[in-house]
Amino acid sequence: MNLKRILTDPKAVLAAVAGGFAIGLFAKPVGGALYPIGSIYIAFLSMCLLPILITAIVIGIAGLLRDDNTRPLFKPMAGLYVVGLILPCVVGIATALLLAPGTGLGPEAEKSIGALIIESPAAARADGGILGFLAQIIPTNPFEALSANQVMSIVFLSVCLGLALGLIDGETARPALDFFKAIYDAFMQLFRWAILLLAPGLLMFISGVVAEIDAEVLLALTKFVITFYVGGVVLMVAYMLLFWLAVRGPIIATLSKLSNPNVLAFMTNNPIVALPATLDTLEQDYGVDRRVPDLVIPFGIFANQHGAVFLLSFLTVFLAQIYVIDLSFQDYVVIAIGSIIAGATAVGGGAVLIPTVAPILGAVGIPTSMALVVLATTDNIIGPVRTVLTLQSNVTLTVMTARRGQERPEEPPLAADPRQSEAA
Repeated sequence: MNLKRILTDPKAVLAAVAGGFAIGLFAKPVGGALYPIGSIYIAFLSMCLLPILITAIVIGIAGLLRDDNTRPLFKPMAGLYVVGLILPCVVGIATALLLAPGTGLGPEAEKSIGALIIESPAAARADGGILGFLAQIIPTNPFEALSANQVMSIVFLSVCLGLALGLIDGETARPALDFFKAIYDAFMQLFRWAILLLAPGLLMFISGVVAEIDAEVLLALTKFVITFYVGGVVLMVAYMLLFWLAVRGPIIATLSKLSNPNVLAFMTNNPIVALPATLDTLEQDYGVDRRVPDLVIPFGIFANQHGAVFLLSFLTVFLAQIYVIDLSFQDYVVIAIGSIIAGATAVGGGAVLIPTVAPILGAVGIPTSMALVVLATTDNIIGPVRTVLTLQSNVTLTVMTARRGQERPEEPPLAADPRQSEAA
């Protein structure tokens, strides 16, 4: 039991990440020897995450539509969900355009990244423009999409299946939903077992990745990391402001209650770890009907990942600057649509995101090899920001959905604090 506590402690994970960087930088042969084992661990995590993604989307949408208590919330939540995903995409593109992290890198950084560009020349653009890109999302063969790990097609299929199962009359959908729930529980159990080895797994994987990358490349990507944090702070402030507008109350006292779940998510780089504290905070400190966060937050962690949308849109524009690709208005539309669809339901982080971002990069003629370098090198630094943005965006979506649901004539409006309601 003590060993389990040690292995899952955030400090152990951070120590493992630091150890992986140290081994990769100063003991490259050791890092190269450890990398195959770390890759096996990452592959096992990926094996668990895709089934979790599919079943979470299906169960979440169908469960929302089939429950009499939550069905009225579907329309306001769906509207806020779709509109909300535009915000991280816009901030990601705007941050990359305004701060231009892929330009003016300095002689040494340009030399390091230039060597990588020579090894991975620009890819050919995908044909068809916006309509062609959208056509690729709809899978003509669902089984082929699953076997080829076509993430956006899989997400589209999962959403359609969840809507259909949620709207079927009678109990004919119950066996199918029970099946999806069993698959979800089974892979979540496998994921929990795998997380016990997160610290050593990350140490081996990161040491191998860093061993293959020059230290100069790490320094060259400093501007990317700093700019990402700046955009992340802007986006976080926007979420907090929207949250405060939904619940009201003294701004500092009201927002300070969110510090515990957000700090947990940031330190562990895992929103699931912060889930219990988030649910309790929304119910006890903000007076939100527990049924709403119980539904919205777990679903949103897998299918409303604003942090990943922000990352994919920001990353694509950054890489276009690196390759000196002049993006057209149509290219930005493709980047926006692709980042929203793929990022909202992104599976994992770092190198695991390559199948997710590849269709977007291909649509604008950017090779995936450079994206792999950037994601694998920086994920352990920018990952916590991506995670806390996803958590806070879903917390904000929860209170806004609850407020919309409680603004119906027969119910009182949502109060920021239960004690305020009693005093009123």
